[in-house]
Amino acid sequence: MTNDKELYDSELEKLLNDPRIIRLCQFPQHHGSNTLDHCVAVARRAFELAEKLEWKIDEKELARGAMLHDYYQYSIKEEGLTAYKHGTRHPQIAMEKADKDFNLTDKEKNIIRGHMWPLTFAHPPKSKEAILVSLADKDVAAREFARPEIRRAGRIARKIRDRILEKK
Repeated sequence: MTNDKELYDSELEKLLNDPRIIRLCQFPQHHGSNTLDHCVAVARRAFELAEKLEWKIDEKELARGAMLHDYYQYSIKEEGLTAYKHGTRHPQIAMEKADKDFNLTDKEKNIIRGHMWPLTFAHPPKSKEAILVSLADKDVAAREFARPEIRRAGRIARKIRDRILEKK
């Protein structure tokens, strides 16, 4: 193992015990997920990617940046935002709110601000940790978006299988 998993997990644990983080479960995310579950999944995936790539990372900053990358604290639907408008504005909002509540380092600010790159092309990720969160966020979001489609495809496949078996 390249990085200290215990240190990383202890940082996640600290954040997950904070009521301000727990509040993220109130905000819907991609297709039935909520922001807290999404951030936890991104944090876990970012660490997995660091290990696969054998990148030495700052465990504390990666954990904090990953868990706070979507700390914007609003419902996209209730705000009436388009996907594009949300995609381009929420990293700045999340960074400002997280900095106010958690006193971020410059690296943590960039992790949050840069996680939607290249959509937010003026704010690229500038560290390994920021690249990892950006990649992990895209991977987790793609899986969250695909989940309903995968279920539907499974139902269709079962119906086809059942029809074939009925004909035999």
